[in-house]
Amino acid sequence: MASADSTLRFSNAEKSLVIALGAYIILDVLLTPPVGIETRDPTKVTGIGIAGLVLLFIGLGLSIAAIVMLLRRSTRSPIVAIVAAILFLPAFLSEQTGRFSALAAPTGIEVIEWVQALVVVVTIGLGTAVWRAHRQ
Repeated sequence: MASADSTLRFSNAEKSLVIALGAYIILDVLLTPPVGIETRDPTKVTGIGIAGLVLLFIGLGLSIAAIVMLLRRSTRSPIVAIVAAILFLPAFLSEQTGRFSALAAPTGIEVIEWVQALVVVVTIGLGTAVWRAHRQ
């Protein structure tokens, strides 16, 4: 049984990556209209905004997949986590440049997006650290 316990141990970087991905998922969900923070009319979202949303939701799915892969000890999980994090950036950049919607973002959305941008940077860093550890 001791050998089974050793295979279930995760490095600090892997644990931190799971936490960062969890934060990413929560923040992604907070950006959706059903939560109530996003109050803009969906019909005012531009084509660029829609493309950003598609990538954002693909990133959400990949972040969930990355957590599952990490828990299953897949060596590809950090790459999936990095890609998931990067897919937030088009929506964030289109929002910051005013090309996401014809309407300005509510303050709550702006704050969440900046926090999520920080989580993205952390996720990319942690994903890189885990990836390097898996390669050794």
